[in-house]
Formats: sequence, structure tokens, C-alpha cells
Amino acid sequence: MDATITKVALLVLRHHDIIACIVGEVALNYYNVPRAIHGSAHGLLQMHLSIAAELLCSTGLFERESLTELNIYTEYKRGFPRLRSTSWTAHAHAIVIFPASAFGLQPLEKTMIRTQLLAERWFSKEITDIMPRDEIATSLPLPRLPSLMVGLCRRYLDTGDDVAMIAAEQLVDGMDLDEEWCERHLRDSSPEISQLMAGLVAGKASRIDDFSTNQVTCFVRDRDEADKVRKIPGYE
Repeated sequence: MDATITKVALLVLRHHDIIACIVGEVALNYYNVPRAIHGSAHGLLQMHLSIAAELLCSTGLFERESLTELNIYTEYKRGFPRLRSTSWTAHAHAIVIFPASAFGLQPLEKTMIRTQLLAERWFSKEITDIMPRDEIATSLPLPRLPSLMVGLCRRYLDTGDDVAMIAAEQLVDGMDLDEEWCERHLRDSSPEISQLMAGLVAGKASRIDDFSTNQVTCFVRDRDEADKVRKIPGYE
């Protein structure tokens, strides 16, 4: 995934005073998930989706693209605008535009990480490998982990979206979420979400490969790394 495509789309939207937030592989990388599951970047918007798509296409930097083949991993994109970069990039990359409500992130302003926090703390190597630290701190609008987790769980429970379930599981492993974290952040959630998260947390050890040297989760090597991921802005 080329993070440049996402940054350019965000700059265009910001120029038109549109609030947008990133989900998908960039958000997963930010929260210490080492591989992408979506295959493209995703923006969340609080306005009519076709207007946002037209604004991006009007720059000549993006064009509409149809999803001709859908499977279990791409079905959740059905019905939402999909754009791809034009000839200004060596290889075409796609973004999909969702409403904030699709991931339970409304009102969007209250679910995003405050910019000042991004300038102060530790970042996972999974995001610094694809983007400089100063760009993460100044130009990467991201959802807070509690809001994202609740939204993914709710999406899975309401729609059966397996991709949302996979993302939630990988975030539990990437951030080493535990019962205490769930107690702090899910106390106002429905019993169904609490039960779902409890199962994901309880299964962390079973997801560590027998041949892995990781001691904490399949994505977290040891207690020192586990302590560091808790310093990622948005964890609380």
C-alpha cells in the first residue's frame, strides 16, 4: 500500500473542509498490526459520499473504479465509492470511501485521536516503516482504539462482516488488549460486544504460532514491547 495516495486524498478533502478519518490497513499498521487485510486505504466521511468522490475525481488525480469481483474479503465494500489513482502514480492504488456510521465512528470529531497527542509519544515500527514520524504526527487522522474496536465489533455483529472480525482480532493481538482494557473502555457497550471482545482476548495465546519466538501475542514479542505499544496515542 502506498501511503502517498492516502495523504493526497486527505489533503484534497481537508482543502474543502471535509473531516475524514483513516481506517483499513494504515490504521491497522498504526496500531501495530504488521500486515494488511483490506488491500486498500479507506476514508470515513460525514457527508454525502458521491460529493466527496466527485471532489477527488475533479482534481484529475483519481478516477472511479468498479468492483467487478467480490468475495468474503471485499463484499463489505459493495455500494461505496471506490476510486483509484490515475497516471501520476507508477501503479494504480485504490481508496474506498465510507460514511462514518459504517464503522460506528460518528460523530467523527469525537472518535479521532487529538493531534497534540500524536506529537508526544511512541509509534509502532509497522507505521514508521511506511511513513515518517513527523507526517504521522501532523497529517494522519486516525480513530481512537476504543472507538475503532467497538465499531468493528458492532459491524460484525450487525452485518456478519468477517473482515471486521479479522481486524478486531488482529488489533487485540497487535495492541495486547486485556481484560482490564476492556473493562475500562467497554463498560458502556452492549453485552454482545463485551462477550465478543472477551473471547478475542482469551484467545490471544492460542494464536501464537508454535514456531514463533513471540511470548505475549502473535504480534508482540515480549513484555517490553507490550509496554511500548500501550504508549501509542489512541490506546486509551
